[in-house]
Amino acid sequence: MQLTRRRMLQTSMMAAAATSIGFPAFAQASPLIVNMFGGRWENDWRNTVLPNFSKIIGRPVNLDIGLGMGWVSNFRAAGQQNPPFSAVMLNERYTAMLRDDGYFETLTPELVPNLANVIAPARLKNDTAVTGMLAPLVLGYRTDLVSEKPRGWADLWHERFQGQLGLYAITNSAAMMMAMWTGKHFGSGYDDIDTAVKKFAELKPFPQLGYSAQLTPLLTQGQIAVAPIDLGEISTMQAQGVPVDYVIPEEGMFVFDHSFSLLKNGADKQDAAKYIDFVLSPETQSWMAKNWLIAPTNKTVALPPEVQKWPLSQEEVSKALRFDWTEANKISAALSDQWARNI
Repeated sequence: MQLTRRRMLQTSMMAAAATSIGFPAFAQASPLIVNMFGGRWENDWRNTVLPNFSKIIGRPVNLDIGLGMGWVSNFRAAGQQNPPFSAVMLNERYTAMLRDDGYFETLTPELVPNLANVIAPARLKNDTAVTGMLAPLVLGYRTDLVSEKPRGWADLWHERFQGQLGLYAITNSAAMMMAMWTGKHFGSGYDDIDTAVKKFAELKPFPQLGYSAQLTPLLTQGQIAVAPIDLGEISTMQAQGVPVDYVIPEEGMFVFDHSFSLLKNGADKQDAAKYIDFVLSPETQSWMAKNWLIAPTNKTVALPPEVQKWPLSQEEVSKALRFDWTEANKISAALSDQWARNI
């Protein structure tokens, strides 16, 4: 992990803020490093969520901003004995890579008390990770540009959407999920990458974006009319008056499993475990449901009334299509190679 000027400035600002609210010792403490995606995720987490956690542990918290493969590369470069930070949040696709390399501690209710209240599907691979953020992936569409809305994933190949699609780049977990679904739906199974690549080649040309927030401007501007997208982006666009709506694909929606793990050899394991517990707490889970349309994985959380119209209930997310990412990662390199050469 590089200590950039930006991170140094963030740490200084947080320390100064801590001193101003009456915690002089707080300002002298080294920051706990945690990671988060950029954009609205970073802004909300930094300004609204982390100040509360900083008070709990009595030290500043700094954010490492990036994406999954970058974090995995940093951890592998540092090695198991010297991880860049002590708790990591990754899409399950990338969590599986570090899990299979033996980086993670087994989580227990003693380390993470709120683990006892987490729904069973969120406790992953012998408790080497826990899903703290479950983000539904739906099909968004422009109501003014689409005469007949899509019903499911297979409709993306209907001629009425030709030239109107936006899709994720294969580096994103969503594209990987779509490719595996396509291989099974049109071919012989999740690992049928030949069929998957052939079918996506039929959809060209289409923009390929790294993450959901990059699809949003294209839908907002009407450059595309249909896209798989994070549910929270639909809410944001609707609040801005964009004529956009969504469907839950009839074959089943996908979900982004943002899972949290504790590093065996992390230097800050105690506070890192508290951080994971904080993410799983009813207060944080309720906040994420209300502000990000993240489905709670803590079963004690009741959905706030203002978000009950969205597909965030335990019943609805339990119907989502799920994938074994250890198996998926075995075909990832070959899929990426074929994708790069043909799409």
